[in-house]
Amino acid sequence: MRIAVRYYSRGGATEKVAKAIAREAGERALATDKPLEKKADILFIGSGVYKGHIDGHVKAFIEGLTPDKVGKAVFFSTAMLGGGHSDEEVRKLLAEKGISMDTRTFHCHGKFLFFHRGHPDEKDLLDAEIFARKIIKK
Repeated sequence: MRIAVRYYSRGGATEKVAKAIAREAGERALATDKPLEKKADILFIGSGVYKGHIDGHVKAFIEGLTPDKVGKAVFFSTAMLGGGHSDEEVRKLLAEKGISMDTRTFHCHGKFLFFHRGHPDEKDLLDAEIFARKIIKK
């Protein structure tokens, strides 16, 4: 099974989660400016959530995807508050491309200004690894 991890991170929180997921998957986490070269049976896509929405870099990455390159997508995010409407936003963008998204998603706090300093912390990263393991498990 081929797994890919792509993310966009402004402050580094989403990158940390992406690397934890990739570590569990035995893959490398790459930024969204790196297109998929081979088909991914599972594509983990990560974004920070800003004012309830995903970053434009992630939107652009999704717009460049094709169903022949992705079996199933899985979304993860970091945010100061909750994930807002990010799940629905990603699901809709993927559906427009003919790509299904797993109903399971992963969200954790990311540091913003003085809020949630130290996040994602070790527990968040362990939770991300456990999440990835559950997704990958057949």
